[in-house]
Amino acid sequence: MSHAAGAEKAEPNLTPLLDLVLQLIMFFMISINFVNEEVNEEIKLPISQAARPMSKSEGEVLFMNLNKNGELAVPGREPMDLIGMKVYIRQAYKDAARLSKDGKVNTAIVIRADESADYANVFKVMQACKEEGFNRLKLRANSQG
Repeated sequence: MSHAAGAEKAEPNLTPLLDLVLQLIMFFMISINFVNEEVNEEIKLPISQAARPMSKSEGEVLFMNLNKNGELAVPGREPMDLIGMKVYIRQAYKDAARLSKDGKVNTAIVIRADESADYANVFKVMQACKEEGFNRLKLRANSQG
């Protein structure tokens, strides 16, 4: 090896930089998967003139997708009928109460109902949520445009 007198060659250590980049890539891949699970592409939302985006200060949100057959589809589960839906909502409320610091459930329920779904089924979902103790219910719609 030949070295110039008094000159050292400095090579940067790229391992921490590569580690950080790979962690960021994994984070965004996981985040995208969670967002995709919340949105069911089979459900065509109704159009409303009064539709507005959710505020960023919503806190914890639970998405429920109601298909045109009146079945409730939640991320990671098979579509449920009325009985399965009530069991799921009861368990979601218990989990939210257990995880809250003060015992109060502040979870917002966002119901994404298909535009051709019977409103009686939408009402049943809302009624089941209210019976379990959820107070913040929202219906999702597309804005006209």
